[in-house]
Amino acid sequence: MAAAWQDSIRTALIARDVRERAFEPVIRDYSRLAHHARQLHDRHLALIDAATSGRRDGASLDSPGDKAGPNEPANAAIRAALISRLESELATARSELSDAYKLQSQHSQRLLALSEQLHASDERARADREQLSELKTEVERLREGAKWHKEVVLEKEKQLVILQDELHSIELELSQLELQNDNLKTDNASLLQRWIAAKTEEARMMNEANAFLEEAKRIRAEIGLGKRKDPKRRGSTGREQVDDEDDDDDDDDDQVGRALEKSIADIREGLKRNAASSPRDKGKGRAV
Repeated sequence: MAAAWQDSIRTALIARDVRERAFEPVIRDYSRLAHHARQLHDRHLALIDAATSGRRDGASLDSPGDKAGPNEPANAAIRAALISRLESELATARSELSDAYKLQSQHSQRLLALSEQLHASDERARADREQLSELKTEVERLREGAKWHKEVVLEKEKQLVILQDELHSIELELSQLELQNDNLKTDNASLLQRWIAAKTEEARMMNEANAFLEEAKRIRAEIGLGKRKDPKRRGSTGREQVDDEDDDDDDDDDQVGRALEKSIADIREGLKRNAASSPRDKGKGRAV
């Protein structure tokens, strides 16, 4: 910025010097012409004074009381020489005046050309100033844009750092989750083996219970069949005793059957509880 205003001041001073020095030749010529005209004017006055004094002297010589007749040709020669000199000087002055008019015309034309050049220079300077102002505005706009882009880049860098931290934390969580998943797979495998073993044991116990029940039914059926055969071998005399024994045997069979059924029901209830607890344990293992 400092270089810019220094350049503008230097440019303005140079333009001022050019404007002030544009008329120096004209002023110098006019000064020389005025000095020469002053010299001519002084010479002309001196000649007029000399001619007036000569005429005064001639008149005094031509007066009636004067008898200096022999000096009159000399005075006439002086006047003739003075007149010829004045005429030559007048011609020279007219020639110089004509040259001065020509020079003045040339200087006027040159002054007009310089004025036009000055006007054109002013127009160019004005256009340059406008262009410079536009360039300054464009530079300021570009600086603002660069500043904004720099802030955006800094903000993006901050966001990138935050995202990298989040990525590291997520990778750490992912590694932990993978480790936990591996542990869960191991736990689920062990739970599955335990569940399979429990189901196998449950099936074995069910098979044993069914075999026990079948065996009990078979024994009961054999006992009942034997009791039905005994009254035929005995006589009619012992019918009442047999009936009483049959009733007692029936009661015993009923008690044994109820006990067997209760045992079987207990076994089944235990198997159901084991079957219900095994899925819950497996679900807990998956949820960990």
